[in-house]
Amino acid sequence: MADGTTMAQALNHALRDALDADERVVVLGEDVGRLGGVFRVTDGLTETFGTRRCFDTPVSEAGIAGLALGMAMGGFRPVVEMQFDAFAYPAFEQIASHIAKMRNRTRGALPLPLVVRIPYGGGIGGVEHHSDSSEAYYAHTAGLKVVTPATAADAYSLLREAIDDPDPVVFLEPKRHYWTRERLELPVRTEPFGTAAIRRTGGDATLVAYGPSLAVVLEAAERAAGEGLEVEVLDLRTLVPLDDRTLTDSVRRTGRCLVVHEAQGFAGVGAEIAARVQERCFDALRAPVLRVTGFDIPYPPPLLEGAHLPGVERVLDGLRRLLPAGAGLRPARDGSAHTESAAAARTFHLPDLGEGLTEAEVLEWKVAVGDVVEHDQVVVEVETAKSVVTLPSPYAGTVSALHHGTGEVVPVGAPLFTVAPEADAGADSGAVLTGYGTGAAKGWSRAGSSSADTGTRVPLDASADKFVRGHRDTPSVTIWADADATGLLAARDVLGTGLLPLLARACLAGLAAFPELNARVDAERGEIVRPPRVHLGIAAQTAHGLLVPVVRDADRLSPDDLAAELRRLTALARRGTLPVEHRTGGTFTLNNYGVLGVDGATPILNHPQAAMLGVGRVVERPWAVDGRVEVRKVVHVSLTFDHRVCDGGTAAGFLRQVVDGIITPEGAAP
Repeated sequence: MADGTTMAQALNHALRDALDADERVVVLGEDVGRLGGVFRVTDGLTETFGTRRCFDTPVSEAGIAGLALGMAMGGFRPVVEMQFDAFAYPAFEQIASHIAKMRNRTRGALPLPLVVRIPYGGGIGGVEHHSDSSEAYYAHTAGLKVVTPATAADAYSLLREAIDDPDPVVFLEPKRHYWTRERLELPVRTEPFGTAAIRRTGGDATLVAYGPSLAVVLEAAERAAGEGLEVEVLDLRTLVPLDDRTLTDSVRRTGRCLVVHEAQGFAGVGAEIAARVQERCFDALRAPVLRVTGFDIPYPPPLLEGAHLPGVERVLDGLRRLLPAGAGLRPARDGSAHTESAAAARTFHLPDLGEGLTEAEVLEWKVAVGDVVEHDQVVVEVETAKSVVTLPSPYAGTVSALHHGTGEVVPVGAPLFTVAPEADAGADSGAVLTGYGTGAAKGWSRAGSSSADTGTRVPLDASADKFVRGHRDTPSVTIWADADATGLLAARDVLGTGLLPLLARACLAGLAAFPELNARVDAERGEIVRPPRVHLGIAAQTAHGLLVPVVRDADRLSPDDLAAELRRLTALARRGTLPVEHRTGGTFTLNNYGVLGVDGATPILNHPQAAMLGVGRVVERPWAVDGRVEVRKVVHVSLTFDHRVCDGGTAAGFLRQVVDGIITPEGAAP
């Protein structure tokens, strides 16, 4: 449409398309027929499809829900409209006791494809029983899926998915946004149930919202940007199922979380979100999880709803409470200042960490805004594609800004932190990292400089200390074996794939048989942690140096999907556009150093992983075959592992499994 599509129109379009696509779909409720619904979402459906497909019911919500339940059991796909949020309460017994439990009651034999559409939330000046936010009731009721779109595109796509779903879905429509327009072409399909959407990226805090609160949160994030805060906005889209992964990944990147919703705070959805974040991200949090919600009172009269509903100012106040004292206004990302003292501050930029690496991920800040730091004090730990590196401060003074949040990927040369110097602070620390120097103290010269008396002095690579610590703290052992790769090369030709996917499949087969090696050691708690999935890191040589793309959930991929994902990630890595979620988080690494012309190696483990498989180049060697010597293609395979996670027998069993997969690749012709 020229002026855009409203959410109500998108919902109407979704109902029309569903009715047209499946004769089992029926729409029922109070005034949904000739009137077209209170909000005109069902407008024109009766005229188009007739009274058998879209019909009015008596004013009895319990009866409507009971009728829909029976129709779903009989093979229909009913879509029920409850006129207003609180009007659904008389039907709650049917919804909670029967609709939610029928599929489980029949041990899955009887699906229940049923949708209950409920306009919910405030903002329209409705009187009592017309503005409730009732999502927590349904989210707490096991057996229901709970969906709440915030955009017209999601309204269409999620409603179509809800109608097609074999389980009952409570579809909560933010009534204040029925008339919000969005430019889009219908039909449209967005991400499915259980997928949250990042509506705005940022590194300082994560704002979590859904349904009617999303627009408020986006406006607050825009305002916060004027104060130097870059806020990430996460739209949950579905409350059940909940996208835990996107939620926790975001909070781990930012270190701070604020949840916003209209419903009362006590025992609301925000409380569940806060609990999940605390359980899953405790080590990454730099502040308590906060909530901005409606007050714990019945919905007020229309003239007072503005004070009751979370607005932009309340959200901004919540964001400021997440920050350390005095950090409400911060230097903007473009380098301009918001404080008088900013001109005297000194900003430390991410240095070149060597080996052609162009970026690093912030793992952990060792300081907070307001902390006093000394020369050479470690302030941040970052992770490159090669190792974890600790960076010292070249300046002494008070930390006035941290420019990136935990989990954020920072390019070389970008500002990391700013220090306001103390009155007696010296200008330089003397510490040197590759790419920057902080003075000539302690007899050091800058990288590459020379002297007739001392010769050329080159500072150690910034990752050197991590390599030393890795050898010192990890009791690693390397074992190896040679394998006849003739079958591997033949399988490559037969299957039309590369060697790397075949090696990855052999590696995954070994991890399936010996999951002890897909692990990490939590030294502080004295525990071995074994993740439920394999996130396989693959070393890739690029123009920017060595990168390690991570194939997430590699053990769940089919051979073809695994090969396609390897090609995709390698191409992205070589273009320098590898997404953040595929740069870290690996649980096991496959290092194919054979492409560098190396026969074998004893690599340093990729902390915090406990094992790494190394594959050398394929060379021709004499090989005993059935009692005779032949020239065969042979490859050297090594396994480096942390001896704390398993004994030598387990490691040898894994390596033998991989060797067998090289000799006789899975799926290859005998």
